[in-house]
Formats: sequence, C-alpha cells, structure tokens
Amino acid sequence: MKSFDLSFSPRHEKIVRQLAALFARENCPVYLVGGYVRNLLLGLPPADLDIASPLLPQQLIETARQSGIESVHLVNPTLGTVLLEIDGEKIEHTTFRKESYAPGGGHTPNQVWIGATLEEDAQRRDFSVNALYLDLQKRQLLDPTKRGLEDIQRRRLRSARSSAEEMISDDALRLLRLVRFACQLDFSIEKELFCAARCYASQIQAISKERIAAELKKILLSDTAYTLKRTQPAARKAVVLMETMGILTQLIPEFDGYRTLGQCKYHKYNIFLHTANTVGLTPPDLVLRYAALFHDVGKVIVWRENGRMLGHDKLGAEIAARRMPLLGVDKRTTELVCRLVREHMYDLNGKARESRIRMKIQSMGYENFSRLILLREADFLGSGYEQKPVETAEKFRTIMEKMQQEGAPMQIRDLNVTGNDLMQYYGIQGRQVGEVLQALLHECLLHPAQNKKQNLLRLAGRYIRS
Repeated sequence: MKSFDLSFSPRHEKIVRQLAALFARENCPVYLVGGYVRNLLLGLPPADLDIASPLLPQQLIETARQSGIESVHLVNPTLGTVLLEIDGEKIEHTTFRKESYAPGGGHTPNQVWIGATLEEDAQRRDFSVNALYLDLQKRQLLDPTKRGLEDIQRRRLRSARSSAEEMISDDALRLLRLVRFACQLDFSIEKELFCAARCYASQIQAISKERIAAELKKILLSDTAYTLKRTQPAARKAVVLMETMGILTQLIPEFDGYRTLGQCKYHKYNIFLHTANTVGLTPPDLVLRYAALFHDVGKVIVWRENGRMLGHDKLGAEIAARRMPLLGVDKRTTELVCRLVREHMYDLNGKARESRIRMKIQSMGYENFSRLILLREADFLGSGYEQKPVETAEKFRTIMEKMQQEGAPMQIRDLNVTGNDLMQYYGIQGRQVGEVLQALLHECLLHPAQNKKQNLLRLAGRYIRS
C-alpha cells in the first residue's frame, strides 16, 4: 500500500492542533473527514474543513466557548451540525449519526439518529473516497469501509456501502455528485455503481431545482476545480456520463433520441457525441457551456417533423428558455444562453456583409458575441471534420476587434450627443428625439469616426428632414 503525505499547510496545522486540543478536553477523538482528507491524499488543494466526532452538539458548543472560541453555533439540530470559526476558518462539525431515507430519492433523510459509531457514520456517506477519517490527535488514517484507500490509489469511485444500489437510491442528488466527482477528479466509476445510477436515474426528479442548478454548475465547470492531466476534457466527460446514466434525458427530455441522429456530410458524429465534443471544446464559461449543451437540442424534433434540421436553432432557443428555469438556472444566464443558441447558425456560409455583422455585434454586446465566436469554433471542431482556423469565427473576430479599436458606440449613451442637445438645436421633442438618436447610433456603428458632437448635430438634420 502506498504511503501518503498527511502534512498540512502551516495555517491549517495550527487549526488542527487547536481542534485536537479542544476535543481532548472532553477525552474525545476528533476526525477530519470528507473532501479534505481525500484531497490531502491525492495531493490536491484542500477542500472544506469538515470534522466529525462522537461529541454531541451542545457539549461541543459549551466546550468551545469555555476554550475561548466565541464563533460557534448550532446550524442544523436535526443533523447535529455545529459551525465553528477558528482564525477566520469556518469548520463544520457533525456528530456521528445514522440516517434512513424514504423511498423516492429525496435529498433529506426522513430519520436521523444522533450518536452512532464511526463505522455507522461512514456507512451514511456516499463514496468510499469521501468516507476516510483522519484522527487529528493520533494523526492516524482510518478506512472504515476498507475500500477508500484502494479507490484513492486506483482513482475510482465506489459506494461507501457494500450495496451501491442502496446508497444511490437513498438520495438522488448523489447521481449528480457522482458525475461531478468523476469529472473533477478524473476518476473512473465502478461498474456496480454506474449500473445503480442508471437504474435510479429517474429519481433525479425528486431533487429541488436549486440543488440541481448548483450541481450542474459545478459539473459543467468541473475542469476548473483542479489542475490535472486529464484523459479527456472534463466537460465532455460530464455530458457523456449524464447521457449514458440516463440523467440528461430526465433533465432535458427533448434530447431523447439524439444518439440515433445527426451523422451526415457535415457531422462525423451523432448529435449526442457532437454535443459532448462541443461542450468539451468550449472554454470554462457557464453561459458558453450551457449554450454548447443546448445548441442542437432542437434537431431531433425538427427532423421528426420535416426530415430536415432547418429551424433547429430557433426551436433549440425555445427549448432552452423553457427547460433552464426548470433546472434552477437564473434568468440572466438563461437569456444569454438562449440568444447564443438562437444565433449559433448565423452567417454559416460566411456571406454576411460587415455592416450586418456590426449590427449583430451591437445587438448582442461584445461579451456575448465573443461567446458566439467561441461557440462557432467549438461547434465546427466538434463535428469531427473541421480544423482551426474556422473561417467565419475568424471573420467575426476580426470585425469585432476592428469595432473595439475604432471605439464604435454600442448604445445611445455612447454617442457624443444627447437628446437635450437635439431638442435645443432643432426644437424637436418626444418620440422623434429617440428615433433620431437611434439613426445616429446606426450611422456611428458603421462609421465610428462620425461620433463627434458637431458631426452628429449636422447628421441629425438629415434624419429630421426625412
């Protein structure tokens, strides 16, 4: 068995010593648990400081206060969770407990027994690599499931219990956590655990949209968690896992059937693999990753309706607008994603004039149009036939950079003339002021050098006379 480095940073070493001394006052062991121990063994940056012990919540609160720790309070009486703060570091303590869940996969246990053994506490956890305990007083590593250390070495996810089916069926949030850890850590998934996840994929419906949104964000951005040499892009792996487990079509039913369609002279892969490739080829930006996920979601439906893919961009945007709020995604992110999905086929043949592209950039804004460029590149490269440079993406990028260098105004407020200026100079008012300002904005979008007050006042006369 490989030996592990169990040393802490100087700051955490100091905190760990304080915790060991605090629990020693009660003649009680205390264990570092969960992600912190896992990451320590893997040589990754530390996760949250979570500790566990047999000490009851009220006992810990009293002992902590007697020891001079003022920031300590009960967070969840049902789960026996206490939050302490030492040297600015938040530490969550849970008393050893057992749990049971009602059928259906709801995240919250229906029964909790505070006061269990360490072995029983380990059995309530999800994966073996998250059920390792580091005794802070003896500096001894414990593996109560007798599989956690082996799985760390093999970079594998297994259930903390002998029955993967029982663990997964208890709490459907573990379906998404399974995908997240597999992608963040670049771990494989044991066959029994994978099969259990497929069997209970439908239970994801029992999880609140807020929790789903939080997990999907971490999943889609899983490559940002740790710097690793990966077997494949983490975001691509995430889409593949969610699909093959059956989770993706539970969350977005419109994807049903997308494994069987899409291969053609433009696409080497079916819609599923093309989508996974596209997501994996995008930079780690949540809006962009969601747009890549949804960009071809309309294809299955339009193909079934008319035997063509025409209009899948518009339908895809409508599907995204309907599904993303149900997944708990905020309104602004949803709006940006829908615009990208709707525009992802724009100027596919590269024939749009520069003036039209300038208008498109203005309507989308630099930030989201930059995403459209990146989506175009990922979409083309993800087809399996294209290579960089992607001609239309380069065209878009060149025009956008030119606009930025020219200082092209993007909004009426960027013009060097105001509505008051126009009213005083020409005596116009009301709706006509807004119409003239809009015309001037369009003029300066195409010819940014005209954005000078005297030029604009002179040009305004042309639109007023007309």
